[in-house]
Amino acid sequence: MASRRRSAPKGRGGSSGGANPKNDGRITEEQHDEAMRVLRAEYYQSVRGIAEELAERVKDGELFRGRAIKDRDDWETAIHESVDSSHWVIYTHANFQVLLCSDNHDAYSEEYGEPPVQGDSINWGALAFAAMERDVRQQIDAEGVEPDWDNLEEARPRRGAHPLHTPRRRAPARRPR
Repeated sequence: MASRRRSAPKGRGGSSGGANPKNDGRITEEQHDEAMRVLRAEYYQSVRGIAEELAERVKDGELFRGRAIKDRDDWETAIHESVDSSHWVIYTHANFQVLLCSDNHDAYSEEYGEPPVQGDSINWGALAFAAMERDVRQQIDAEGVEPDWDNLEEARPRRGAHPLHTPRRRAPARRPR
């Protein structure tokens, strides 16, 4: 018995299509958009997390990787190391996700003025690092969490009075029954 060849599905030649009325395994444009929305939300949640963690550590006078953040150089080092140790920068598959999600996907060439090429290979980690570092810095600027270096030592002992944050309301004390 002769085998019959299946013809390729008819459609728009491999694009994700719009409505995908034949349900031929391709995702719809709406599904693609929703997946990208979820990925961007996850990425920018990580960016906000890095910014908030750094601000908290400065506010509380905590150590970052064994060193106190006490001046601008320590702050710059902490930003660099936080981004550099992020899974978004460490893993190649996540590098591609950063470049898909970040509004600063072109930060490397803008920052360094050259393409991130080593031999005949693209350094995806360097591209992702530059994009994410710029995203973290923009988040720090947007939230106003960069320390007021002139008043840092004065503000540190008074919990909640640090220039990084407004005081939080505390829950009322529990009364014994």
